[in-house]
Amino acid sequence: QCRHHNQKTRSYMMKVKLSFVHQALKILRTAEFAPYVVFIAAPTITPGMTEDDSLQRLQKESEMLQRTYAHYFDQTIINNEIDDTIRLLEEAVDLVSTTAQWVPVSWVY
Repeated sequence: QCRHHNQKTRSYMMKVKLSFVHQALKILRTAEFAPYVVFIAAPTITPGMTEDDSLQRLQKESEMLQRTYAHYFDQTIINNEIDDTIRLLEEAVDLVSTTAQWVPVSWVY
């Protein structure tokens, strides 16, 4: 009974998270903010890696977010190594800061 309740609670919380993400992306993806959206995906689970429930849950949530909202993402970075992730984020910031970006025509006129 308790396990079933926990699964229902997790399912509900995931729906709340997805609803929040969806609303935030709709608000931010406008001419006013013109965001460059970088999705930081969960690390890839590889053979020999110590798998715990939280890592598996994180991987599943990451996959669900990516399937649902990939069309909002300008770039996806898989967070396998924190140093690489930070470097790739810095490169993305430099790129966005120094080059013209595509935006929908409705944002310009």
